[in-house]
Amino acid sequence: TVQFQNPNSHLRQMGRKVGIEFNDDRLMVNTKRAHALVEHLKQKGERTVANQFMVQLYKAYFEEGQNINDETWLLQQVAPLGIDAQEAAFCLSEANLADISRLDRQTKAKYGVSGVPFYMIFPNTNSEEKDDTRPVAFSGAYPPDVIAEQLEIAAGGPTQK
Repeated sequence: TVQFQNPNSHLRQMGRKVGIEFNDDRLMVNTKRAHALVEHLKQKGERTVANQFMVQLYKAYFEEGQNINDETWLLQQVAPLGIDAQEAAFCLSEANLADISRLDRQTKAKYGVSGVPFYMIFPNTNSEEKDDTRPVAFSGAYPPDVIAEQLEIAAGGPTQK
């Protein structure tokens, strides 16, 4: 937490550049339950809603100091997103969380992930020219220009090798 206590730390400065004001008093909590709900939204084909929910989770966790591992809080947050109580209970069940952890380890092993953050950018599969749906995957914190290059590669842009 020392990084957050200095108002001019590099981490705080970087956060401000993207609109994040880190909360000094936040708890460090397991985020597996919150991620399980995000993944469930993605599996339902609700990628835009999943991304919006992830932004909501970031704000709640990093800025508001919310315990995003709290089941009651999570249930309140996902109800307006179209996840009913029964669906949410399944997502948060120990069996489902164990399955997600197993699949996560398999995916990380498949793509050689060794750090966070980790990005997987899937190519536009609507194009008839593309038949390879293997994502562009990279791990680590990179400057915006490097991430932009990876997005161009995923889109089949001019930087593709």
